[in-house]
Amino acid sequence: MRPILLIWIKPRQTFELLAERDATENNKMIRILFFLTSMVAGFSSAKNFSELFGGNIYVGLFIALLFSGLLGLFLWNTIFSFIIWGVGKIFQGKATKDKIKLVIAYSLIPNLVHLIIGLILVILAVIMNNTGLINYQNPITLFVLWIFTFRILIIGLVFFNKYSYGYAVLTVLIPGAIIQGLVFGIKYFLG
Repeated sequence: MRPILLIWIKPRQTFELLAERDATENNKMIRILFFLTSMVAGFSSAKNFSELFGGNIYVGLFIALLFSGLLGLFLWNTIFSFIIWGVGKIFQGKATKDKIKLVIAYSLIPNLVHLIIGLILVILAVIMNNTGLINYQNPITLFVLWIFTFRILIIGLVFFNKYSYGYAVLTVLIPGAIIQGLVFGIKYFLG
């Protein structure tokens, strides 16, 4: 529990602590964090899932949270971490794939705040009988959490890859730009 709280204020020291920790314990936390932080995506898709279950928003939400958690666990653990590791190698990064997974998992910890807020809103939605609360997202909160995520990710990449902050930023931006380009290209050709 200590690294989850410490990562917010002392990310470099947290990564030093995690680098010395047992690999099996790190791998267990990586899987847990990937699953929990990916569950956040389930809030926005709850309505679509609820249509599959006769319009019951709460059953749809449960299935959406579970599905997005499992999908996120797979995607972050395999595809996204491999892409970040590969781009880091272009800049002569020294990190292993496991260290990159560790950095990504702990950089996603701010999403736990979003998950907790979402679950509180679900409880309020049940109490107040207002399903509109389920997918409420405050843009300011999301922006602040995104800044924390980006900060932790950059510091972790610098620490484990042993390269500059500029290379760390490029390591994150290059895959993001390529993915966005592919998405816009697909939308252009399909629409």
